[in-house]
Amino acid sequence: MTATPAPAPPPTGRGVRGRIARLERPLLAGGLALVALHLLDLAFSGPDTALLGVLAIIAAPLAWFAAQPHVTRPTRLGLGVVIGMLAFGFGIVSHGLHALADPDWRDLTGVGLIVGGLLLVAAGLAAIAAPGRRPRRTGLGWRAAHVVGWLAGAFIFVNLVAMQSYMVLLVTHAPRWAIPESKLSTPHEEVAIAMPDGRELSAWFVPSRNGGTVLLSHGSGGSRGRVVNHIRMLAANGYGVLALDNPGNGESEGHSNGLGDNAQPAIDAALDYLVARPDVDPSRIAGVGTSLGGEVLLEAAARDQRLRAVVSDGAMRPEDGMDVRDTSALERAMLWPATQAIRGISGMRPAPSLFPLIPRIAPRPTLLIAGGQAKGEVETNERYRDAGGSSVDLWAIPDAGHTGGLRTHPQKYEARVIGFLDDALS
Repeated sequence: MTATPAPAPPPTGRGVRGRIARLERPLLAGGLALVALHLLDLAFSGPDTALLGVLAIIAAPLAWFAAQPHVTRPTRLGLGVVIGMLAFGFGIVSHGLHALADPDWRDLTGVGLIVGGLLLVAAGLAAIAAPGRRPRRTGLGWRAAHVVGWLAGAFIFVNLVAMQSYMVLLVTHAPRWAIPESKLSTPHEEVAIAMPDGRELSAWFVPSRNGGTVLLSHGSGGSRGRVVNHIRMLAANGYGVLALDNPGNGESEGHSNGLGDNAQPAIDAALDYLVARPDVDPSRIAGVGTSLGGEVLLEAAARDQRLRAVVSDGAMRPEDGMDVRDTSALERAMLWPATQAIRGISGMRPAPSLFPLIPRIAPRPTLLIAGGQAKGEVETNERYRDAGGSSVDLWAIPDAGHTGGLRTHPQKYEARVIGFLDDALS
């Protein structure tokens, strides 16, 4: 934020305050190192590591550490506490709970992210004990300008750093914890599906009673435990169900991506698993997805004929939604840093727009479902329908929120989805 001309004098006090102040730099160095190590782990674990992303992950903490003596105590406090709490919170949700329930060496740097976040918070708090510096100018006007400049810097920091960091961590760090079998009362088996990279995906499988099977994909940051009502609905009507945890979500191994950038290899592995089962008819497999899951299955169906039909509830790729809503240049500019940060940290190329992909699904049938209470969702799905042609049907539900159709109109939803699947897989 607002820099002062001269660096802070080194703490020289011999009391408790002086000892605390002298801890600031070591705490900051340790916290930055652990956070950067975890982000580098993600970047190199991705299938398409970006060199610029790796360089940025290294350069950002070095710049922070180098600038620390030259910024004010309130700035150091704000930086340490805000960024530290973000790292700590997402580390706990995405790695800490999983490490306690099902220890995995891949969570090692994630636990480091937790510790690093705490060290950054401690460094920020230690800045309070550091000696202040006398202002070079003491006039009232200069002091007022200094306060205004600091507040302006704080506003920019919150919007361009803190909020962007939150978005990036939200996309790359999904909650991971054990899913109890009691959550699904429908008779099922828990299965593990091998990925080409040696990692395993976790899923529930419900055997079919009518010859048809559905690959069910959940939304961003969720798990198969979030689509239990869909499983019950499909199973009650005789359909077999493979409810999959996306990579890095639920109990599946790997790193998560809330935009679905790494989902297609998982869908391929799930389809390989289904067609290899003797109790599954390979010619009667459909996909049902909610939110991100709908986007992922539309993309998969565009390139894989094994999906004979798709039900997509609440799909709206971010770039597609921005195009439909005619987003301003300023809004796009605000999202650009987060998009680039996600690309660099995840080591994954962004998933493509669905507009040019949906026509490739034809003549296989597609049912799009959109909630009228979700901003831009109906309009985006209208564009998807128009792009797909006569084989695509759209059901817009005016009084439903995002993926809220099954909750808002359970009987209509069941009749519409099951009727579509019966016709498509008959």
